[in-house]
Amino acid sequence: MRRRDFMKTALAAGTAGAMASCRTVPVRPDGSPEPVPIDAFLARGARVMWCAAHPDDECFSGGILARASIFYRNPLHLVVLTRGEGGECGLAGGCHPDLATVRAREMQRAAEIYHASLEHESFFNAPLPVSSFPPRQEIYRRWREHADPVRLVARSIRSFRPDLLITFHPDWGATGHPEHQLASRCATTAVRLAADAASDVDGLPAHRVERTYYMLNRVWLFVLLGRADPGPVTESFDATLPASREKSCVDFMIHATHAHRTQHRDMGRVRSNRWLFTELDLRQVDPFSEFHDPAEPA
Repeated sequence: MRRRDFMKTALAAGTAGAMASCRTVPVRPDGSPEPVPIDAFLARGARVMWCAAHPDDECFSGGILARASIFYRNPLHLVVLTRGEGGECGLAGGCHPDLATVRAREMQRAAEIYHASLEHESFFNAPLPVSSFPPRQEIYRRWREHADPVRLVARSIRSFRPDLLITFHPDWGATGHPEHQLASRCATTAVRLAADAASDVDGLPAHRVERTYYMLNRVWLFVLLGRADPGPVTESFDATLPASREKSCVDFMIHATHAHRTQHRDMGRVRSNRWLFTELDLRQVDPFSEFHDPAEPA
């Protein structure tokens, strides 16, 4: 994953006191008031699944994940589709035997910090630099050569049976990374497949996810620059709420970033820009009426 340009732009915005996100009044996707905020839904014991492309992507929604699994002690399952071998190794002594192996160990450590179960796959991760990334549909073709990512996520949904699934936005994906977008598209397509009782997925019973959310980057600066996820925002989560006696949700997320030692430059920027993650914008969506084909050309 590449987050450096995202953080450099944020640093240029000025002091944290001037940095507030663009907010809207919380509404449901149909425009009606949202009666049960996500935190109240978590308080009911909701089982939570996060589906993303890369080790360390969980930091984007880490405040919500910490609230679910640490504060409420709800079951949490992380589905990560690549090993991040296309990224960089930030360790002075190198990454042995290879970057994918080291990042997989780091992701396992992060899952342990969040008290989460982990399903870590090994789909193709486009190598840096960002300018060399293939189009999203080409990445999907390469993923399909390895395995069917939609069926894989649907199997995870039927096995774990989440009440709530969080993923990135299918068109921008917080940073513009095509694999963020693709993981989102696979996840929401899998939500439909998992709910279809007529479709056989390894003999597992069908399961309908009650709520699906996109995690949005709607920080005001990126909105102005045209580099933010599109709206609407249906809800915002206050990550200054407690995750434990010692840490707020955002501080717990900051703590968890230390698991990703190979990514210390990107994670260092996350830690230096804590304000970016104190209020998390979400869009609640209905995957049964809003379709985003993973194979659609970008």
